[in-house]
Amino acid sequence: MDPSFLEPYRSKRLLYRAPEDNEKDNAFYQALRADPDVLSMASNGLQRPLSTKEQRQLRVKMDKMMMTVMICIIPDDENSDKEPETIGIMSLKYEDPILVHNRSRQFGITIARRYQGNGYGPEAIAWLLDWCFMTAGLHRVELTVYEWNERAQNAYKKLGFVTEGRKRESLWKAGRWRDTISMGILSHEWEAKKMSTVSVPVC
Repeated sequence: MDPSFLEPYRSKRLLYRAPEDNEKDNAFYQALRADPDVLSMASNGLQRPLSTKEQRQLRVKMDKMMMTVMICIIPDDENSDKEPETIGIMSLKYEDPILVHNRSRQFGITIARRYQGNGYGPEAIAWLLDWCFMTAGLHRVELTVYEWNERAQNAYKKLGFVTEGRKRESLWKAGRWRDTISMGILSHEWEAKKMSTVSVPVC
């Protein structure tokens, strides 16, 4: 039997759990939003300091998603008594009725800066795509990435996402105009990608 049926909310190194309305999860979310480097990769909004009230209002939006998970590192055997460490957040948007009708969703992922570059993002996205296509019965998953986030673009391409469009000079960033890039992957493309690779690509 496929072990994913027995433990559906985990991958090789990571655990995926629902966000809780508690001090620990709220503090983690606020720390992500307060990091200007992380925020510049995850958001096209105007970068400015946010008050605690504004951060909490953004946090409430997570409840309106189709699914939001906290990405956590599974402790190794030597630290099995410790709680999994939260390193990021991943969401599937739910509010667009056109996407819902056509079995399509848009997703976003944010990994805390100190954990980037270890392949956690691609591993989490691979788990999400399996969930989308095998459990939720979706046909298509899409995303928006910004011109300056080249590492994310490369990771998405390795996972099988295809560039589908480019909004030229749609964002003002660091003193000049930049492009917004649309990417997507279909269920049969993901299945073919899994068949052609032995392991999840790491960037």
